[in-house]
Amino acid sequence: MTKLLLAIVLFFPLLLNAQHNHEIFKVDNTYLSKHDIVYKTPALEGFEGFPLGNGDLGGMVWNSKNGIEVQINKNDLFDQPNSEAGATLRGGARLSIDLGAPGFEWLYLDDFDGRLSLKNAEVSLRSVTPFVSNQINSWVSANKNVWFVQISSNSTDGNSMGNKVRVSLERYGSRAFPGWYGGYIKDTQIGLGNTQAKTIAGDIVIEEKFEGLNFSVACRILGEKSEAETISTNKAELITEQKESHSITVMVSVVTSNEAENTTQKAIELLNDVESESIEKQKEKHKSWWASFWGKSFVSLGNDYIENIYYLRRYLMGSSSRGKFPVVFNGGLWTWNHDVRNWVTPHHWNTQQQYWGLAAQNDCELMLPYLNTYFRLMPEAEKHAKKRGAKNAILWSEAHDFFGSMTFWNRGDMLNNFTPASQIAGFFWEYYQFTNDKEFLEEKAYPFLKKAAEFYVQTLKWDEKRNEYYIYPSQPYESPRTHDLKNPISDRNMVLSTMRACIEAADILNTDKQKVKEWQHIIDHIWAIPFRTEPGIGEVMQLAYHPDGSIYPKPEDYGTWTNHFSANTSLVFPANVIGIDQKGSREFNAAANVVKNHSIAINAISPDPIVAARLGLGDVVLERMTNGIRRLQHFPQGLFYNIDHWYNLSLYMDSVQQPDITTQRDYIYDARAKYPKGQPAKPFIQCGLETLSIYGAATNEMLLQSNEGKIRVFPAVPSGWAPAFKLRARGAFIVSSKMNDDGSIPGVQVESLKGNTCKIVNPWGEQAISVLKTKNKNLRVNHQIIDNNCVEFQTEKGESYIIIPLGMDIVEPEIFKSDANNAPKQFLEAEIGKQKNF
Repeated sequence: MTKLLLAIVLFFPLLLNAQHNHEIFKVDNTYLSKHDIVYKTPALEGFEGFPLGNGDLGGMVWNSKNGIEVQINKNDLFDQPNSEAGATLRGGARLSIDLGAPGFEWLYLDDFDGRLSLKNAEVSLRSVTPFVSNQINSWVSANKNVWFVQISSNSTDGNSMGNKVRVSLERYGSRAFPGWYGGYIKDTQIGLGNTQAKTIAGDIVIEEKFEGLNFSVACRILGEKSEAETISTNKAELITEQKESHSITVMVSVVTSNEAENTTQKAIELLNDVESESIEKQKEKHKSWWASFWGKSFVSLGNDYIENIYYLRRYLMGSSSRGKFPVVFNGGLWTWNHDVRNWVTPHHWNTQQQYWGLAAQNDCELMLPYLNTYFRLMPEAEKHAKKRGAKNAILWSEAHDFFGSMTFWNRGDMLNNFTPASQIAGFFWEYYQFTNDKEFLEEKAYPFLKKAAEFYVQTLKWDEKRNEYYIYPSQPYESPRTHDLKNPISDRNMVLSTMRACIEAADILNTDKQKVKEWQHIIDHIWAIPFRTEPGIGEVMQLAYHPDGSIYPKPEDYGTWTNHFSANTSLVFPANVIGIDQKGSREFNAAANVVKNHSIAINAISPDPIVAARLGLGDVVLERMTNGIRRLQHFPQGLFYNIDHWYNLSLYMDSVQQPDITTQRDYIYDARAKYPKGQPAKPFIQCGLETLSIYGAATNEMLLQSNEGKIRVFPAVPSGWAPAFKLRARGAFIVSSKMNDDGSIPGVQVESLKGNTCKIVNPWGEQAISVLKTKNKNLRVNHQIIDNNCVEFQTEKGESYIIIPLGMDIVEPEIFKSDANNAPKQFLEAEIGKQKNF
């Protein structure tokens, strides 16, 4: 061998290493700033405020004419059921900061910029008036339950004497209005609590005692001397000296009796800890936590507005789902008006939606408040199952609280809805599938799944003539017309989903061989789907059967062929029984007929966008999301409301062609809007979180799916999009890929967290591919092609792999970066941000 040839041979491995030691793309740390939410006019209403939080402590920040208002809430401020309502997530306290002069009143504004940085989880407010110039920055420490408001305020020529800064901390409790504002108790004394305001060594403190809950809120000013004063039982203030300029930091801590016996002492200790460590170090830790959070996943979409909504939803969950309890759907931490909270009682269908899609976006830890709460309350669910005739099983009523009370379980529209426990169990299974945490499977997921399945084992009955199981009486989700139905499709699909998960889990754990046979027998003898052809639509899966065997609903039963909860498509989601692999089947086509023809008036809590993505219908997903954003994104920071018919409160509903679009937001901006019994709408305005969560989960499913035992990249991309993503797949894989403008895919990167076998559908169809390691000298990996162009290869824990078409070079990775957003964004009738109006 010549020296030249030898040199080439020796150099070739180095060349290969240099050529393939790349990622599919890179993300610059500037990227997320494109989704800053920008106000060019101050928000003077609480429901227009900016949401801030650390996962446990959080709330809204908005402006007053002279300063800011902060509604301080916390994840675990639940009291016990009382004469007014079930257990209620109460508001915490109100922090009001008056800078002593009109700094945010539009009449005097020369300049204003307000923004929420999702990247840094920080609100900044800057203003200039003839009296004062202000710069306010606010954030909630990601590592401690301390809220910071940093203020720089300077008097201008019109206010040469300077100002005092007045910081008020107050708590005035109120009724929660649980009866949807129509049947509430009118006693104004209900819900007030037992507030006591105090001053302690220069700090001000609010102490509150409810039945089963105590909490304390402590406040301190750093940077200047201040005087502490108790104003009333419910209010205390800190007042600075009068000066031409102020540079201060206001700190607020909150501690509940779930965390400490002496809540006031602990709250003051938190402030002491931060002061001794320094605010600068807290800020560094805060930014570091959020940088790590955002680095876990990534999406770039074909629509900037929808992408903004996606990141807002992820931010909201990171800001509110790290506490003791699940995020409540009806406002979360983002309420603003005392204790007013729509509905009050958690509803399973709505609450679960906050947790759809979290595992796929690599936020598995944010699922734990939900999982741990329901696991902790299994004994209460067992009691309820026993009440309904099943032993050693679990059952949840649709409405319940997070202490285990099954609220109005026997109400007619919820009496025989048996699906909540099995759907909750689905989250336990999903957490295991995405993490492969075998300890979690053995200790929590499998016991929960098994008991959820056991309810159906004992409740199902055997039809000797038809040689199949049946259930009677039962009903689909929240069916208000009747609870006297047979074989609802929702029960059928959750029986299949839960028992299949049980069988797979039992096999992993090598246990319960006899139960596996029992579950499989039920699966093999489940009742038939109620198919029916609907005029102008085609064949759909219907909701249930009447006891006489006719299909429900008949036109006289319901007047329409589907409902808000889309039980018709539950075989696709949330049961996860069928997907793209069944394309062309009767079930697939029937589900597609539903999502393609769903009413434009049904958006808020319908999983149709997720179902459409699971069926590979990207354009339908986009249409459904566009439809909902137009109608339901009511608030300028990007929050949605969760009912489709608010236009009914408009005085102009009967005078326009499309009131559901054009007058949907009138209840917010028209002070004359009232409820049917005369209550004004404004005090009850608050967000609902379901729609945001649905669209976040649907986005994940458009880009990556792993629900059929294999990974699919870009399974439901809308026409014209060229997206990119880094998301998590079942089997504990982190998957990254991008699509070019021409629809081509340069490669797929797979990081193996557990060393499992990877199965991925070939994005290039029947074209041959290469699987390369991105570590250890980029060794090529053996792979095989199994059914339907699925690539299978064994991975090593901690190793990363790149899949490309055979013979193709890995191109230089694109770098995603961006400039900070500096303006509101518009999407048809919806807007994120506030336009300048002065």
